Parts: sequence; structure tokens; C-alpha cells
Amino acid sequence: MSADLLLRGDVVLEDRIVAGGGVAVADGRIAAILEAGDELPEAAAVHDLRGRYLMPGVVDTHVHAGSFETEDLASTTASAAFGGVTTIVDMPYDRTRPVMGAERLAEKIEQVRAQAIVDVGLYGTMPKVDGVPVLRELVDGGVCAFKFSLYEYDAHRFPRIADGDLLAAFETLAGTGVPIVLHNELQEVVEHRLAGLLDGRDDDALAHGESHPPVSETAASAKALDFAYWTGARLHLAHCTHPHTFRLIEFYRQLGAAVSGETCVHYLLLSEGDVARLGAIAKVNPPIRDEAAHEQLWTLLREGRIATVSTDHAPWPIETKQRPILRASAGMPGLETFLAGMVTAGLRRGFPLPELLGFLTWRPAEVFGLADRKGRLAVGLDADVAVFDARSPWTFHAADAPSAADWSAFDGWSFAGRVEATYVRGQRVLADRQVVGAPGGGRWLRRGA
Repeated sequence: MSADLLLRGDVVLEDRIVAGGGVAVADGRIAAILEAGDELPEAAAVHDLRGRYLMPGVVDTHVHAGSFETEDLASTTASAAFGGVTTIVDMPYDRTRPVMGAERLAEKIEQVRAQAIVDVGLYGTMPKVDGVPVLRELVDGGVCAFKFSLYEYDAHRFPRIADGDLLAAFETLAGTGVPIVLHNELQEVVEHRLAGLLDGRDDDALAHGESHPPVSETAASAKALDFAYWTGARLHLAHCTHPHTFRLIEFYRQLGAAVSGETCVHYLLLSEGDVARLGAIAKVNPPIRDEAAHEQLWTLLREGRIATVSTDHAPWPIETKQRPILRASAGMPGLETFLAGMVTAGLRRGFPLPELLGFLTWRPAEVFGLADRKGRLAVGLDADVAVFDARSPWTFHAADAPSAADWSAFDGWSFAGRVEATYVRGQRVLADRQVVGAPGGGRWLRRGA
């Protein structure tokens, strides 16, 4: 066997680590996984990364690249490469024009081909009124998932879908296998709470959590789960913050519903005490919960009851965070520190590395129809590799990251290691901790089987 590229290092597979192994790459795909002591194939290039982990490239299925004037797919995918993320699935709520039909999907695919540094799958969504007819054309167009919301941020760009239309969408998508991803908060509950907090407590960091109580998430989740149960649609609940949401998911799974849920890295790394310290910098929707909920999420992750972990990467301009918390933007950047943060926190808790990485790699690839190409280091799959150096700690400085957002809730954090290099289909897009991939090198990913 001959190869275009040979990577040597400690290979992290789905169930074990091959110390002193290697990954051989040919035509952008993995040609062989080498055990220690195997005869090395002839290769046009050899990158000696011994002493570092060769991990599957991370698959982040919850990213907002087009919602902000200061960000685009080029800067977002540069942030991804910096953090060892080789695949993103980008949300449909673009500032200029949301992905609500085949024409806009085709435009965005061309944007991916022109701007992306890593590979990109896409979400579709539906208009607020009479939106069901666009769903089939988006399925045929190859979207990885649909995003709908029970909470309205913008009537056109990010609408709340009324129950009748939402149920019709579930019925239309049942049988397609394409997941519905739902923003699960009840608008009336939040608005009622906010009305009593805006006067007098708008800059109280903990008031944000009070304005979005756990019941606003769990009750919205219960409704969506019941829709999935009765229609047979595939449902994946977004950014779940509370263990009760996962108890509801498990209940419906036992009834036979095709349902699952994600949590986000900030819910695993931060708790309410951090919100009190950071203020609006740590404002996300749904909010970061108390220490008890935070700890229970780690227990659920260890039990395998959480399907995926994502970033909900939302790099707002810093000016939108320099307001009283109840009037500030909700969301934070996360791609740059995603892998380092999860590895650091997981290993401290005794998580085996292969098991931990599954929530960031093969599990999301399976939910979003990408497992035929992404998520594992296995022969025949794309040669997407994150090289992680755990030999010395790394202090993250947000100003050094590629994102236009030069702030982070994790600014100044010390991690147990960092991403040294990133490969997408065998092409190096991060080298010596510098982004070297060019816009246009990434590919659009159509949903597979």
C-alpha cells in the first residue's frame, strides 16, 4: 500500500487508543489505521506527531455563522479549524436571508463552497406562516436537519412556529429520517417572567435564569416530544440544560419515539456561579443552570443518556454584551475552546477519552446523516483529524482566536492541552496552531443515509 500522507501518533478510536499508531491517507480518505509495530506504508509525506493524540475531527452540529454582521463562514470555519472541529452544521437563521426554500439553500451552498475552510452541512427552516410547502424541497436539496423554534427572536429570520403549523411540519417530515431540531422554550412563560424583572433587576446577572425557568424548557420539550410520538418524526432537542428534559426524552424513547437531545459545552463547563461572575458574557438561551443541574448533566453524559454535545457557537459583537444582562444578546463563541474544554473537564472526571469524544464526533455524525463520511477514524471515511497535544497546559486568550468576536467566557482559562494541527480530508488547515486552510477548501455536505 502507498499513501499520500502518513500521520504518526496515538490514535483515538471509538473504543480504544492505539499508542504509537498511525493513520494512512489516500485521496482524502483513511486508507489504513496502523497499530504500533506495523510496517509503515510508503507515503508521499510523513507527519511525525508522536506524543500527541490523533483524534477524529470534531463534528459540531449547532453553529450560527451567518447571524452577525461581523462573522461569515470564512471566519467561523477558521475558528472551527483552530479548535479541531472539521465539520460544522450551520443554522438557517442568516441575518441577510434565512434558509427557507430551495433557492436560498442553493445560494448558501455556493457560499459554503466559496468561503468555508472546513466541511459544512446545512439546516433548513420554514416561514412563520404557510411554511410547510418548503419542507420537501429542502429535504430533496440535502439539508442535514430542520430547525424550528417555540420562541420568537425575529418574526421573519427566527420565528416562533405556531402549534398547528409545527404539527403539520412533524407530519410532513415523518418518514424522511431528517431530524427536527427544536428551540425548546415557552414564549409566554418567559415574557411573563421578564415583565416583572426588567424594571429594577435588568442588570442582576441571576435574573436571566429566573426569566427563563427550567419549566419553560421542560414544558416546551414535553409538547415537542409528544408531537414526535404521535407523528413518528425524528426529533433532536437543542441545547438542553436541565436533567428533567433528559428524563422526558428517556420516557418517550421507551414508548418507541425517535427522540434524542443535545447539551452544550457551556452547560458542562459553567454553572450559575459563573454567570454571577461574568454577567452578560455568560448569557445564553436557555440559561446556564445551578450547580446541581450542572453536575447532573455530567452524570447523564456518563450514562449515555445525552446524545450529543455542541457549542451553539454565537459570536456576537462585544457591544451587544456590554448592556444590562436582560437587555444583552444571548449566546457566546465556543468553537475555539470546544475540544480543549471537553477533554480537560472530562479527563478530570475520569471519563475515558474514546467515550468522551463520541459525544463530539460519531454520535452527532449519526444523528445528522454524516456517519458515512465523518465522526470516526476508520478505513474509508474522510481523513478528518484533530491533533491534540496534552503534554502541557494551554492558556486561552480570546484575542488570539480567528473569530471576529475577540471575547469569550473562557478567556484566560487554562486547559489540559490544545489542538496543534487539524486535517480536513487529509489537507492540513491548522499547522503549528496557526490556521493555514484557505476559504474555498471546505465542502458542502449533503445529508447521507
